[in-house]
Amino acid sequence: MSKLSNGTYEKYAAQYATLTLTDGEYALTVTPEKGGMATSFTRNGEEYLWLRDKNYESTDRPRCGIPILFPNCGKPDGGVHHFGGADYPMEVHGFADLLPWQVRTATDEEIVLTLAPNGLTKFVYPFDFLLEMRYTLEGPKAGLALTVHNTGDKALPFSVGFHPYFGVSNLDNVSFAIDAATCSQNAKGEQPAAPATITLTRKEGSADSIRLLTGVKSPMTLHDSGTGHTVEVAFDEEVFHNGVLWQQDAERFVCMEPWNGWANSVNEEGRHIELAPGESKTFAWSVTIR
Repeated sequence: MSKLSNGTYEKYAAQYATLTLTDGEYALTVTPEKGGMATSFTRNGEEYLWLRDKNYESTDRPRCGIPILFPNCGKPDGGVHHFGGADYPMEVHGFADLLPWQVRTATDEEIVLTLAPNGLTKFVYPFDFLLEMRYTLEGPKAGLALTVHNTGDKALPFSVGFHPYFGVSNLDNVSFAIDAATCSQNAKGEQPAAPATITLTRKEGSADSIRLLTGVKSPMTLHDSGTGHTVEVAFDEEVFHNGVLWQQDAERFVCMEPWNGWANSVNEEGRHIELAPGESKTFAWSVTIR
């Protein structure tokens, strides 16, 4: 059974309260003020996530830990969503990872955080909602479940995703075990069938590497021969049917991400979730480290 402890992240000019669930040799840390995201997952003190201190301490979009993507995954065409005949500006991956979340529950069994609309969200996303993010820990398995509630009087359109950064020794040391229907480097146009073995290699001169996957089967697994780490991302295939692999040049991480939409999905009929007033939907997945 896990145990809860309170802590503080403090470095340079930044200070944040943290909540940590510990179960034996495993520990999962959540930082509510930093987009409600998980910021550490360790085994015997050895870190499996990747945390970029300078980015974590700034007000910039977090490119570390496990950011929560809502109400969109990626950036919509033209940087806008179209609602009710009007255009609303929206940055890449939405706003949930930029805002402080509130602690609803913090016990030995679970950490539950919430996010409700404010003036900023209404300016870019004219809807009423409540997000509940639940974290649990059972040995090597961290459970993450986001529940979206439509608290308004009109349909709530959105996509959901997660952007976990896993620390690796070197991209050349990473191999994947992933079963997917298609695999490409661009979500637009015809999607080629996925190869039997999916790899994440960088084109010469490119700043990053990306693979966009559809029809993804659970779990997705990566193994780092340099560290000996294995990470398994398991999910409900009914709600997470897309996946993304991403790595940025000169950084020691690989992102292996469950998504249910693409960059422009909220603007495209039939390609996003819509909740009727009063409805809720939960998006559950897990990370297991070995």
